[in-house]
Amino acid sequence: MIKTLPLLLLCALLAPALRAEEPAFSSQLFTEGTLIYSDDFDGEFNRERWGAPKKDKEIKDGKLIVTPLFQSAEEAMKALNRDHHLGLEPVVHLNRIPEQFVCHLRYKFETEKLTPGRPILQIGHHMILFSYLEGGGHRIRLPDGPSFTEPESEMKLNEWIDLVIEYKKGEIRISVNGYSKTYEHEKVTIINEKEKLGARFSFKGGPDCRVIFDSVRLWSAE
Repeated sequence: MIKTLPLLLLCALLAPALRAEEPAFSSQLFTEGTLIYSDDFDGEFNRERWGAPKKDKEIKDGKLIVTPLFQSAEEAMKALNRDHHLGLEPVVHLNRIPEQFVCHLRYKFETEKLTPGRPILQIGHHMILFSYLEGGGHRIRLPDGPSFTEPESEMKLNEWIDLVIEYKKGEIRISVNGYSKTYEHEKVTIINEKEKLGARFSFKGGPDCRVIFDSVRLWSAE
């Protein structure tokens, strides 16, 4: 006679099958993709993707929360022994971005107002700039190239951004909360010749801001 498994043991055995499946790869630019990073921030901090864990980065309640490293210039200069790059705004990098990729991000910048050049996402460090428009929407600026304003996305501070980026050199498709546009241009590149660490995303919030991430999915695409 088969004995009934204890409830807790049964739940443990069934848990993998009950977990939500990873989203299927979907793209307008590519036919195949390999999922190389997936995070819902309900486990350990991934230093390979986000750098060394410091006091400005915290995983809490299923979110990655990034805040300024220091609260005042005096505190920062004393700790760093310099008068520049003082860590007075939240800055975080998503590292090891493939040469061709599809990335799904759900995140938001929490702050009272826009300031010059902030908040911003750099797709490729100091390369393609993705920022807010005053009154709603977003702007995309190519390195040493044109910029494009997209007020129809209605992207706003303090609201979640469901962002999908599909990229290959010369072409990028960006979807913001379901509003999508593809840009083909010779200046579409995430390659920074001065960047020794490889391609990465850089999120910079400006003063009195924090950046909150809810989920990330990153595929290497072909």
